[in-house]
Amino acid sequence: MRHYEIIFMIYPNKSLYVNDIIKYYSNIIDSNNGIIHRLEDWGLRYLAYSIKKYYKAHYILMNIEINVHMMEKLKSDLKLNSSILRFLFIKKKKAIKHSSIILNNINK
Repeated sequence: MRHYEIIFMIYPNKSLYVNDIIKYYSNIIDSNNGIIHRLEDWGLRYLAYSIKKYYKAHYILMNIEINVHMMEKLKSDLKLNSSILRFLFIKKKKAIKHSSIILNNINK
């Protein structure tokens, strides 16, 4: 099992479905013996530059532990999901469980 950090951006007009999207991917990870170490909803934020004529997106951060085969399935599912604007997978050396700097700044 490897550790990954996933950040995905949801179209702003799909913000009502954020909880459903999070539950969907959490269920996929849990059902395949994966572990979610950290899950953060950063909310609707401005983009640094427009993507497909959108200037905002809803950001979600997940730190997970899952096997390589399942990670490839997650990537292909994120590519095909019409609610996902962009996503990024980063391989990590260990599990990250503490809250992120961005979430700490949001809560202030």
